[in-house]
Formats: sequence, structure tokens, C-alpha cells
Amino acid sequence: MEPARTASPRRAWTGTARSTPATRTESLHLLIGAGGAAIGLLVGLLALRGTAPLAGTGSIGQVTALSVAGCAAAATALTIPLLTARALPWFQERRWWRRAVDVIALSLIIGLLGLLLTGAVFTVIQQAFLGVAFDRMTGTFWVAAASGAAAFAASAAAAALNGRVLATLLALFLTAGVLTSAMNAPDPYWWERYFSELGEGDGIASYTFNVTLLLTGIALLTVTEFLAHDLQRWASAAREPRWKVTVVRWMLSAVGLLVSGVALVSRTVSVFWHDVLAQSLVVVFGLALLVFPLLLRRLPGGLLAVTGGAFALLVTLIVLYTGVGYLNMTAFEIGAAVVVYVWLLLFIRLVAAAAEGAVEPDAEAARDAKSQTESVQE
Repeated sequence: MEPARTASPRRAWTGTARSTPATRTESLHLLIGAGGAAIGLLVGLLALRGTAPLAGTGSIGQVTALSVAGCAAAATALTIPLLTARALPWFQERRWWRRAVDVIALSLIIGLLGLLLTGAVFTVIQQAFLGVAFDRMTGTFWVAAASGAAAFAASAAAAALNGRVLATLLALFLTAGVLTSAMNAPDPYWWERYFSELGEGDGIASYTFNVTLLLTGIALLTVTEFLAHDLQRWASAAREPRWKVTVVRWMLSAVGLLVSGVALVSRTVSVFWHDVLAQSLVVVFGLALLVFPLLLRRLPGGLLAVTGGAFALLVTLIVLYTGVGYLNMTAFEIGAAVVVYVWLLLFIRLVAAAAEGAVEPDAEAARDAKSQTESVQE
């Protein structure tokens, strides 16, 4: 007699797969990318006329860069309210005008970064294949492909936005903007005088430089909010007072406002007020380097060592500039800016790492209130 067969624990295949938030998010990215490709296709068909080179005025690269900028900016502006704010409830709880400024600034930064990088890539390809040119259909294909890829990448980046990602993105944007301005400067020997000369005048170089600084300053305000949120999570877990987080927030917000002020009040507008804003920026950042390690001395990750290294590099730059005259003004300004921004990037990463695993302040308060209620009921 054969033993009775037990039913298999495996579930029967129903012919459909369960949808998860991750798959729905990825599907939305693909849909946005497809929309960008469709827009790029339309732009290519309307803007391209006959055979065109890859770089230069009226080229395929120029049309592609403009289409990429628009698609990347639109994808970012669409993704932040739909996905980013949902993943970051504290971001959604801010005042509407602050959210609007953040969305506009981040969209413009990602869009302009796409424009600068696309233009650079097509210029390099044109130099690698001298004399090459494509007809209208081939050119339209590249416009559509680049626009779709840019929309998809911008949507994915915006959905994964956090302090570390945003700070790295700003570093790329600032570098690309300054290099583009330097390459288009009317005076090729601008570097023999001072860094701010890139923002003087009314040409493409000055506009690029000032817009880059303006958007960087606005975006630094958003970076500050991400950092303050992470710092508050760590401070709550470490039982640190809230006023320390407030001091850090206000000092970094002042840095962002001063950077934007330097862009708005260029030396063409007013030499005196431009210098006042630039010097104030140096003073505030110097205070930040002194104050932050003292306020956050319990922060793990080697903040004191990082700050000490930044101070040593800044002192070295000062000695090389004023002491021995090895560096000119431009080299000193660029070196100091790089040191300060690298310090800020490392500071953001240290705070984000310290906050990982910490309970949200609101969630911790709710948990404590629940525990007290249960104790009273007992």
C-alpha cells in the first residue's frame, strides 16, 4: 500500500508577480526616461536641419545639451515631490516656499550640470573624430538617446537624494561651472590676477561663473537642512543639547547666503561690497572650522583630525602666498576653496555616518510617551 502523498508547500504560479515599492519606483524612473527620449526626439526633429557637426554653433551637441538640460531639470522637479518627499517626511513638513526654492534650485543645478557635461562630451568626441558630421536622422537619434538617459539618471539621483549625494553633486556642478567659465573667459590670462575676474563683465564666462556660485549658495541651504536633520538625530541619541544643532545650521546657512551674495554682487556691480561679502565668507567659514569641533567634540569619526588637517593646509597656503610668494592670488583662492569644500564634504559624511541607526527625534518622543502611558496604566 503506497503512503499518502502530502501536498507540496510551494505556491501555485498565478501568472503575475507582486508589485513592490521598489519596482514601482524603478518603473517610474523608466517612464520618466521614456518621456525624456520622446521630448528629445521631438526637439531633434524640430531643431536639426540637414547634416551637422557634433560640436559648435548649431551642432548636434548643442541641441543635445539643451535638450538634456531641459529633460534633466524637468525629471528632477517631477521626482522630488513624488518620491523624495515621500521617503523623507521631514523634508515635506517644511514650509511650502522653502520646498519650492529647493526644488527649483536642485532642478536647475542638475539640468545645468547635464548641459555642461553633455557639451563637454560632444566637444571631446568631435576632437577625436575631426570632420565627422551626421545627418538629421542620426543626429535626432543621439538627441533622443541622451535626453532619455539624462531624464532617467536625474530621476534616479533625485529619488536617492541625501546630504552626502547632494554635497558630491554640488562639487561636480561647481567644478564644471568654473571650468566652463574659465574656458570661455575673454582674457586667457585671467588667472594671473584673481579668481573673481571670471565673474566680471557681461559675457558668457561671467554669466556662467555667477550663476554657478548663485545656485551653489542656494543649494548649500538645502545641504544645511539635510545636515541639520542628521545632526539632530545624532544629538538626540547622544543627549546633546539642541542649541548646538541650531548654531551649526545658522553658520552654514550664512555661508550659503554669502556665496549667493558674492555671485549677485560681482566686482562689476560693486568692488567694495563684493569684497565685503567675500571677506565675510572667509570669516564665517574660519569660525566654523574653530567652533564645530568644539561644539561636536563627542561626534565620532575623527572630526578634530579632519579639521586639524584642513587648518594645516590653509596655513600652508597662506605661507606660500604671503610669506614666500610662491602662489599668486588665483592659486591661493582656488586652493583655499578646495580645502574648505573638501572639509565641508567630509563633515557632512561624518555627521551622516554618526546619524545612521539613530532614532528620529519625533519617533523617539512618541516611543517615550507611549512607555510613560503604559507605565501609568500598570
